[in-house]
Amino acid sequence: MSPTLYIRISDTDLCFARYEAGREPVFDFSRYRARHHASLTMNLREAKNQESILQAPIERVEALVVDAVTVVPLADFQEEDAERFYRHCFADKQHHRVFYDTVPSANAVVIFSVEESVCHTLEDNFEKVHYTSSLKPVVEHFASLPQCGAPAKRIYIYCHDQAVDVIAFDESRLCFLNTFKVLGEKDVAYYVLNAASGLVTEEKEAAFYVAGEATEAEAAIKELSRYAANVYAVHPEAEFNRNIVATTPDVPYDLITLLL
Repeated sequence: MSPTLYIRISDTDLCFARYEAGREPVFDFSRYRARHHASLTMNLREAKNQESILQAPIERVEALVVDAVTVVPLADFQEEDAERFYRHCFADKQHHRVFYDTVPSANAVVIFSVEESVCHTLEDNFEKVHYTSSLKPVVEHFASLPQCGAPAKRIYIYCHDQAVDVIAFDESRLCFLNTFKVLGEKDVAYYVLNAASGLVTEEKEAAFYVAGEATEAEAAIKELSRYAANVYAVHPEAEFNRNIVATTPDVPYDLITLLL
């Protein structure tokens, strides 16, 4: 199996994955529920003792980081400005290392950060570590979906980790991206419809696509359908032709889009 280990890092858990594509793809996945009051160092140490997926040789780690981002149009971006853009939006995150991902299909750059202590922990435990925002593969995937027959204005809602990412396109142009913390499905409808109100004059002009953790996504669809006609569930099993990654239970949608 591939010596690359994928680690998805969020406030609530650590996901570990190994994937080897091919005629008969091989996929190994494990989700470790982090102890909330323990450091990443401690959680990673305990995971190493408990998770068999971490026992195989590892040449490289791809760290998929769930955290706040800011987005800059690709044409306006210069690498040396990444930190300045990010600090302007997130002045409170002083002890964070700033990174960026380019998303040419959306004509955008996603700027994000990782806490220095997290970087040190990963780099002390693994030889080669590369960081990616969890939103990068999601935005990239949504931007590349066929538009034939769909309304020009498409709003994607990704439910995960007690939050929703709202990503809106006008044809191929990314025109809105924000993340909101939510406590229930009514919060999802409130944030999504308020975001939509700045993009469309009537909800029927837009299509809403909901992806993510099944229970949260189903609740969001039910609530949104009370106000909007065109609300659709995103089914990764169908999107990715029943690939083993997409059909394995509990795999976060951002990790699926990264791997596939």
